Amino acid sequence: MPDTIATLGRRLAKLERRVTTLERARRAPYPEWHDLPLTGDTSVPDEEQPPQFRANPWDTTDFCGRIGLTGGRATDEQLVALLPEGYWPEAPRTVDVASDAARRALQLDIDPKGLVRLRVQGGDSVRATWFSLDGTTIRTDRNDT
Repeated sequence: MPDTIATLGRRLAKLERRVTTLERARRAPYPEWHDLPLTGDTSVPDEEQPPQFRANPWDTTDFCGRIGLTGGRATDEQLVALLPEGYWPEAPRTVDVASDAARRALQLDIDPKGLVRLRVQGGDSVRATWFSLDGTTIRTDRNDT
């Protein structure tokens, strides 16, 4: 029984910290967008939608914009960007992204060192000229609950 009470106490303390963070964040203005540093065989296909990111007060990082793939191919584990230090997640994150790839889905893997890699469903490569970051968000803390 004491283990159960201690576990519940820890969960309650974590919930109280999260509520305090959310209350503070509700009053704070949203941070500005920053350009996402691209690497490898990538480009900005539309100057109206450059790839950008921002960390918000809810322990998440938001992304927006499009990234172009030179050569018209998306290759599995292709390095596409590097998040600056201070925006790195504490645990590896994988998120789905929209693209013009007709046959297979694309994802981004973001590791705790800030490396952003493109993943192709089933591996290898697929024909694609761009992918979109719009609506993509990752948690930056280790707690996924």
